Amino acid sequence: MKYIIGIPKEIKENEKRVSMTPQEVKMLVDRGLSVYVEKDAGSGAGFIDDDYKKSGATICDRAQEVFDNANLIVKVKEPLESEYALIDDKHIVYSFFHFASCLPLLQAMVDSKATCIAYETIQTFEDPVKFPVLAPMSVIAGEQAMINAHKYMEKEDLVCDDIDVVVIGAGNVGRSAAYKAHELGYKSIHLLDKNYDKLKTLEQFKVYEMNENNLKETLVSNSDKKKIVIGSIYNTGARAVKLISTDLLNLMPDRSIIMDVAIDQGGMTDFSRPTTITDPLIMHRNIKIYCVPNIPSTVPHEASCKISRAVFPYLCTLLDAEDFDSAVNSSKEFASGVNVRNGVICHDSLQGLL
Repeated sequence: MKYIIGIPKEIKENEKRVSMTPQEVKMLVDRGLSVYVEKDAGSGAGFIDDDYKKSGATICDRAQEVFDNANLIVKVKEPLESEYALIDDKHIVYSFFHFASCLPLLQAMVDSKATCIAYETIQTFEDPVKFPVLAPMSVIAGEQAMINAHKYMEKEDLVCDDIDVVVIGAGNVGRSAAYKAHELGYKSIHLLDKNYDKLKTLEQFKVYEMNENNLKETLVSNSDKKKIVIGSIYNTGARAVKLISTDLLNLMPDRSIIMDVAIDQGGMTDFSRPTTITDPLIMHRNIKIYCVPNIPSTVPHEASCKISRAVFPYLCTLLDAEDFDSAVNSSKEFASGVNVRNGVICHDSLQGLL
């Protein structure tokens, strides 16, 4: 099958990343592929249309042209409702989809009969399991979540010694947030995870096995200290568990903040719903809940370079294969990203949702 690459401009509010940089586009063109890029697709990340032209891409004025010309669409964030009609059965779409938290999107992609490859479920089959595309975005999200929480606390005239940092989940988000907290001068940093082996390598922090009692203790104890909570639990492809119940939330000290990095998967509190970079907070009592689903977009150039490099090998897996089935059969990693194909839900985490 002849693949033609399409790179549309992201239309999610405040989303400045682009899925592929001119460097990777040139590598695709050098392989003999045609690449269509929507006008200004990379401008938010510092890549102008001339950069893409010099790399051999064709610039399109509208998204419609990109989707009409290309059959392999490379995005950053999930298609929004206005994009659903642009996608049909000729398309293979690479993107962060997070289907479990948006059933209308899942239904639309099933109805379109497009093939959907979700970055967040692409995983290696080693011990421990890694998520090669999700990981670099998670590291950025963890760092930026901690930086933003610190700024909010500064506005409250609170200093590091007034605050406990509680990190729920010791994956890429959690570890990067904890290291950033240490760098910013916080001394009381607590990490919880159900996998205690992850915590053994983080002994410079206070670590706890994740359970109801330990979670309550870290969120509620030392009531004279405010809390920065980094919520970063990830269950592959599945909806996030509401670990911070309303009862628990009501016991937390006033002027605390929860950075709900799990909002892409539905969030960790009953009050969590997606917000935006320009209007990021939900207030409950006197507690802030930060629910921005595209935190890496706050550093769009860095994030775009990292996602472009991370996605490229999985494009090559498909481009080098005889056909789609061959790509799936030759690479378990590639196959793990296939969430929807020809109107059928393919990923275990999504079964039974529709």
